Amino acid sequence: MSSELLNDDERFLYAHISDLAAISRKTGVPRFSRFLNERETAIALNAARTENANPLFFGGYDSASRNVCGFFDGTYAENLTTDEKYEMFPIKAVTVTFRSYDRLTHRDFLGAILSTGLERSVLGDIAVADDYAVVFCLDTAVDIIDGLTKIGNVGVKTQQGIMRELPEAKYETFDRTVTSLRLDRLVGACANISCNRSASLIKSGQVSADFSVCLNVSCILKENSVISVRRYGRFRLMKVVGETKKGKIHVVFKKYV
Repeated sequence: MSSELLNDDERFLYAHISDLAAISRKTGVPRFSRFLNERETAIALNAARTENANPLFFGGYDSASRNVCGFFDGTYAENLTTDEKYEMFPIKAVTVTFRSYDRLTHRDFLGAILSTGLERSVLGDIAVADDYAVVFCLDTAVDIIDGLTKIGNVGVKTQQGIMRELPEAKYETFDRTVTSLRLDRLVGACANISCNRSASLIKSGQVSADFSVCLNVSCILKENSVISVRRYGRFRLMKVVGETKKGKIHVVFKKYV
């Protein structure tokens, strides 16, 4: 990933990660980024490689989708085990409980937390179950989140730490048939909209493929590609099953909910 292909914010992140890698070696003290999404994680990894650094990514639990980038090379913590390094990450968790019939969602939690003035970059994953959620955040934000008494109009109780079994990510799986694996065809299929509508969304920069905005309607995607469509959600092309008798392509999508 060349820095010339990045937008201004991504170039700033690239430079910031390079600085963190260099400063950690110079001072002998581990350094950490803010929370990064999947696209930003790829940028951070590429930036670290330019510094010949080997970053460690951690989001508070295994398989987190939002992670903090940590640098330990040449520091006093270089020879610690991976688990010991994980404990040094500036990540905290808050368990939020509520009544199951209130049906709070990830969006409800995100909106309520951001309304406190916190930035998205201090928040990691928000894992939501039927009557509780676990919110991961930087340690600088934990007291604010722990102080929440309402999510929207719903009363909640908070406790620092992972106090319940970590909820698994929720998603729906569904099948579609498409005429090709072009981006516009796949967007139309997964978002259940017309090809003209999907092409319009792509050309206006509202569609990302594998965490990068893609303006090319005819871009061909492969299995496991992630498609994000503004206002429609995020999807993964799980499997290309094969051709139907009518010559169409049978595909399987996963939608994150």
